[in-house]
Amino acid sequence: MIGIDPAAPKDAAARRAHFLKSAEQLRHDMEALSLDVRDLVLAQPPVQLLGYVLSLFQMANMSTFDEEHGPDREVLKTFQFALEYHHAVWSSHSPSADESVALDEAGVTTLMETLERLSSTSLLYCMASSAAATDEGGRSAETEFHAKSAWMLIRGHRYQVLEGEFFSYVLEPHSEALREAYGMEPKAIADGLQNISDTFRSGFSDAVETMMDGMDRAFAEAESSGADLEAVVEKLKASEPEYAAGIAASLKDMFFGGVCNLSRHSSLSASLLEDLSFEPGQDERFFAEGEFAGTPMRTLPARSRPGIKLGDEFYATDGQFIRDSAYRAIQWGLWKRLPYRDEWLKRQARVVEQAFPRIFATQLSGAQIYESVYYRDPQTGDWTEADLVIVLEDVLIIVEAKAGVMPMQSPATNFASHERVIHGLIIEAYRQCGRFLDYLASSPAVPLFSLKEGEYVEVTRLLRTAFRRLFPIGLTVEAFTPFSAMAKELPEIAPLLGAHPFMSMSVDDLFVLTRFLPKTGELIHYLEVRQAVAGLRKALLFDETDHLGAYVTKNRFDQDIREQLETADQVTWSHFSDVVDRYFEGPDWSAKPIPAQPYPEAMHVLLEALDRIRPGGWLEMDAALRDMGSDMREDLARIITDLMPTLTHHPRRRFQLGGDDPIQIWVCRQGAFPSNADLRAHAETGCLIDGARRMAVLMMGVDPRGRVSGVACTFVPAPSILRTDYGTLKAEADRLRARAVATR
Repeated sequence: MIGIDPAAPKDAAARRAHFLKSAEQLRHDMEALSLDVRDLVLAQPPVQLLGYVLSLFQMANMSTFDEEHGPDREVLKTFQFALEYHHAVWSSHSPSADESVALDEAGVTTLMETLERLSSTSLLYCMASSAAATDEGGRSAETEFHAKSAWMLIRGHRYQVLEGEFFSYVLEPHSEALREAYGMEPKAIADGLQNISDTFRSGFSDAVETMMDGMDRAFAEAESSGADLEAVVEKLKASEPEYAAGIAASLKDMFFGGVCNLSRHSSLSASLLEDLSFEPGQDERFFAEGEFAGTPMRTLPARSRPGIKLGDEFYATDGQFIRDSAYRAIQWGLWKRLPYRDEWLKRQARVVEQAFPRIFATQLSGAQIYESVYYRDPQTGDWTEADLVIVLEDVLIIVEAKAGVMPMQSPATNFASHERVIHGLIIEAYRQCGRFLDYLASSPAVPLFSLKEGEYVEVTRLLRTAFRRLFPIGLTVEAFTPFSAMAKELPEIAPLLGAHPFMSMSVDDLFVLTRFLPKTGELIHYLEVRQAVAGLRKALLFDETDHLGAYVTKNRFDQDIREQLETADQVTWSHFSDVVDRYFEGPDWSAKPIPAQPYPEAMHVLLEALDRIRPGGWLEMDAALRDMGSDMREDLARIITDLMPTLTHHPRRRFQLGGDDPIQIWVCRQGAFPSNADLRAHAETGCLIDGARRMAVLMMGVDPRGRVSGVACTFVPAPSILRTDYGTLKAEADRLRARAVATR
């Protein structure tokens, strides 16, 4: 991004002045183009224009679709940008043309070309203005560019197919207020918003299918009866009102913006649609005089209200903004209609605090969960609250919830305000997590308290040495893309206690993660890898979905990034979210297998047994197995499969897979695990063979039918050179190593 202009001066001050001048010119160009866009939109009949551009959008979607990569997203962004601007213009002005005026297709072509120029000019402005502000205020040019370009380009913080789940969850605590304001239950509102999203996703193709079915039927009857096709169609319309209605509705959806019609495609009440929508000309801010007037660098009206009233009906021009803005529009609508602000904030905070254990209820089965617990701040001695503490085996998860509000100030018009809102959420959660970990480290065992009738009552004690992993997490309602993923780049954030990087996530993210990581071991291992990446500065992934996609396709992608950073100043991974995005595409998404890391059958059975039996240390052993690359996974599964039949002649068999963290596997008859002394001797010898600091040992018991009936695991440290039997163990290790070399 810094190299956008190779002719820029090398001197820092001159370079900054050069980019400032470029940014200023680009701003003027944006403002002029935005006025051209406004005039071109207002010259067209709004519903016809909406339907026409949406039809072009759908045709582009179908014509560029590729089975492997999906549609051409760059082409679709152009149409999405256009649809967003329709909403912005109509929200700020009353259309000068009504529906009696014929659509000017040449004018639409000019409009689309002008919008493309506005979009590219805006992106160039993001680059130039960010380069001019390099390192200003402690932020990097990359951080500012990501913020500005995301503000302009990125839509859709959630997957449309998960709308019902998200809104059911976040609106559930407000049922009484929603009934009073809108006459609707949270579930009905969630269903209505899901219907809108489904219509934007598949309404056009559904309309095409309905139209084709209707025409196929008419052709078939005309052929069988010998009658004129037009006469058959008229007869069907007259005799079957539902046939005529279906054809008419399909035509509206395909060519007259019907899929955007919120009044038709949702059961949302009129009062709720009013709070979700602008009247034409109601928004006075977007095109108001001043810098960036009418440009993407201002706050698009759809960020406040995603709908627009055209005539007597309500429309949305872009399904992404329904997702992004509906929750906050409902919040502000309730505040306007009812004295509910304080109650909303209180209940919303509880929603976020409870999200982790509720959404991950299956994965956190058996965990000890402590909500709203208190402790004495080790620095001040004051009572301090921790939102959520989760103890699962040898893992401690600390979640600090921040309900917050979506940052409505553009990073271009007011970067300080934009940044301050986001920093307030991320940094405050980070500091609260840090305070808790400082407390945990202040004593070998620390008590936690609940507050009951004004008294602090001890509920548990935490032993610091009991935890292998500590996961400090800040959780918000919406995803603060790209700041959530880039939280580690903020200068204030460093690994807590020097060893535990902080992670920023959203409730949105959790609904996706729980689908892709359904097992306890999967979720915890993902958090381990995710945390490792959070500790790598200058390793940039756009959002949580990119992290998830990289995990699914690469497993320990933190190791890949670490290697790349050895020869690069900065590493950016992009498009890894595609594997997640593609899963949610299409009407049959829920029937498709969820993308997951491949495990050979024998290894899959072993992981299932660990999760089912859960012996002591099982999560650490689970992580050790999941850390393996594909070749080692195949080797492990092959050896287990080969050894199983030999148990008819041997009570137990053993093998070792080497590496930096070697593992010994014992395949045993049911009830024939090795003795502790035998296990330890072989593990210590194995450490000396591989020069390892310790050995992970996994024992699996197999019943007569070949099923895994029991598992146990332990971790044995390498023997000290001062031990009297060290020489014996070393000699055995040398013998086994030599034998292994000889048999290669």
